[in-house]
Amino acid sequence: MRRYRWAVLAVLAGLAVGLASAVVSVRFQLVIFGFNIMYIISPLLAGFIESYIAGRKYGASTGAVSAILVFLSVNIYGWLFPAEPIKWNVFTVGGLLLAFQAAFPTTVNFILAAAIMYALGLLGKGVGDRLSGGDGTVPLGYETGGAGIGIAVGEAVGDPQDLDELRKLAVERMLSDAEAMGGRGAVDIQLKVTVIGADIIAVTATGTATG
Repeated sequence: MRRYRWAVLAVLAGLAVGLASAVVSVRFQLVIFGFNIMYIISPLLAGFIESYIAGRKYGASTGAVSAILVFLSVNIYGWLFPAEPIKWNVFTVGGLLLAFQAAFPTTVNFILAAAIMYALGLLGKGVGDRLSGGDGTVPLGYETGGAGIGIAVGEAVGDPQDLDELRKLAVERMLSDAEAMGGRGAVDIQLKVTVIGADIIAVTATGTATG
């Protein structure tokens, strides 16, 4: 349990800052075009504080749990309790979409990535049909009999100055994931560095688990 202490503290800190910003926004009527900025700012602040503390102290992502909780809290309040409840308009819809992106970045990015991959798949199918005459006979260049089990993933979050250590940690976690699949190692290892915020990066290692 001690291992997850900083993860829990990061979530609680993000939740506290997010809710505090929502209270300030309501108290001082921080409204733009009839839309209180808490629906956008509060989940963003919660997610930023949580990610910052988790990256510095825990060394891994905590999934923006506080941003999700703040998103749900401010929307329940905004739709049910104010004297002047939210009304649908272009700013309401746009604000809610931005708030949803702030609270569920992984989900939104997954949906966007899936849409892009689907579009690329359709494009690739069209090109393949043109190359093969539409009969699907283009060779893929893949030989059966490989020992690949699945894709293993490992991630580490921290300071850019600790890039080498983050790379090692990401690879170690990826190898642990491969072992959990029943593999004895991994091949085709790739490393990706993503900038999350000020002085915070995420290093993701992926590889094919082999038996």
